[in-house]
Amino acid sequence: MNTTFEFDEWLDAADPCDAPNVAGLVEAVEHECEFSGFKAERAPNGKLIVSADGMELKLVLVSKEAEEAFVRRIHARFVPSGMHASIAAAIDHLNDHD
Repeated sequence: MNTTFEFDEWLDAADPCDAPNVAGLVEAVEHECEFSGFKAERAPNGKLIVSADGMELKLVLVSKEAEEAFVRRIHARFVPSGMHASIAAAIDHLNDHD
């Protein structure tokens, strides 16, 4: 298993690319689940391992602080300022149906 602790390295490789996928990634991390092609699961050692479908590189989040920092980094890179990823996805969905 190829792993990294670097948020941007993993995000560059995973490339969530659109608002629904970004929201899915945040959902997976915040709820330790599988959602929208992303998976976050707690290892026996307490670390959160984040993966994406079709990608070998896994992100290792070593603490709750790292998990929160990763979600903040996702928002900083992909979500309009001050908005939650799920809201951005809903707006994107509405705009697609106009």
